[in-house]
Amino acid sequence: MNSHVFPRHATLPPELCDQAIDYLWDDIESLRACSLTCKAWLPSSRFHLFRNVRLRHAEDVVRFRALLASAPGIAPCVRKLSLSADYGGATPEGSPQEDDAWVNGAAALLPLLSHITTLGLARVRWHALNEETRAAFAGVFKNVRQLFLFEVSFEASRDVVAFLSGFPVLQELYFQAVSWKHDSPSPFENPDTLHEFAEAGSMHLSYLFLDPKSSPTLVTEWLLKHPEEQRLRTIQLCWRELENTRAVGDLLQASGASLESLQVEFPAGVSEDAVLQNHLSLAHNTGLRSLHFGGLDVRASHAFLSNRLFPWVTVMLSQVRSRHLQEVSFSLEIASVQDLLALDWARIDRDLSRAEFHGLMVMFYVSCEREGIEKDVRREIADRLTGFQQRGTLCISCI
Repeated sequence: MNSHVFPRHATLPPELCDQAIDYLWDDIESLRACSLTCKAWLPSSRFHLFRNVRLRHAEDVVRFRALLASAPGIAPCVRKLSLSADYGGATPEGSPQEDDAWVNGAAALLPLLSHITTLGLARVRWHALNEETRAAFAGVFKNVRQLFLFEVSFEASRDVVAFLSGFPVLQELYFQAVSWKHDSPSPFENPDTLHEFAEAGSMHLSYLFLDPKSSPTLVTEWLLKHPEEQRLRTIQLCWRELENTRAVGDLLQASGASLESLQVEFPAGVSEDAVLQNHLSLAHNTGLRSLHFGGLDVRASHAFLSNRLFPWVTVMLSQVRSRHLQEVSFSLEIASVQDLLALDWARIDRDLSRAEFHGLMVMFYVSCEREGIEKDVRREIADRLTGFQQRGTLCISCI
């Protein structure tokens, strides 16, 4: 037999090796083993090992700085950078005090991390950082497409707008528990400074998350100053500012046919005036595919406009004009089965049974205080939506 038919050292195509390593993207131990296998496997392994870097204290900064000094090739691998401070004691007023001074030490690293596309900041006082640190961050902002803010604080509301305006290509914004010490005059009302905040480059925001611990109105006003750039496909918001629900309607209208997924929650309810003046219309969102109504706490709610709860839900449902709707879900909190009787089931059934919604999936997530009533809850809801069940699929989950 010819010994040259089968080579002693078979070589796999690099593409196959890369695919195998890519499959292990979240298996740190296996990636470490791959990086030590041979030089050819090092780049792909290193890319996944250092794609996501999280710094939590000064020691992390020192170690990461030493790592970059010994292996400069790691810096281009970093795509997501998270700086998460902790609380260290309390202020004289008794509120938690952020231990974030070490973030200034990370400033020297930022110019090296030129490929960052995702940035996360948690429990950081932006106004307390050194000017050099804020300038170093600004250099990173230009490439960031995904931004996570959690318990980040600012000096004034104007500073929040200036901060957000520094991300020219931002696509996804997660705005959670962001705060500021005091409200400043709106920059949008001053013609001399409006241009500083209205120029957002080629920003095409596609995902927006606003939680109840932040003031959503400020972010909404900032977004509405760029109506020509609206590409929002997903909106998740929990809105507590009862007196300003018009801003929600303006945001929905500006999003138009681009909006595909909407999750709304109004913990404080919706005013009678907002319902009557149609602040929450979905008529412009003709591309909507998924609609979720969250935080429907029947126990804490009271009726207005009629003897039925949550009239804003039925109003929004009745105004859906999208022929692409695939899924509608409701998150309910009840104390007993009798609480379900307070909803306007006849109208809900009528709206969900529209001919254009044929094949629709409707889901109810019901949180029950009492145990052992799950069967009765499912029967009560199913009996109230008999018309819809002839056209679509009903799923009921009791938590």
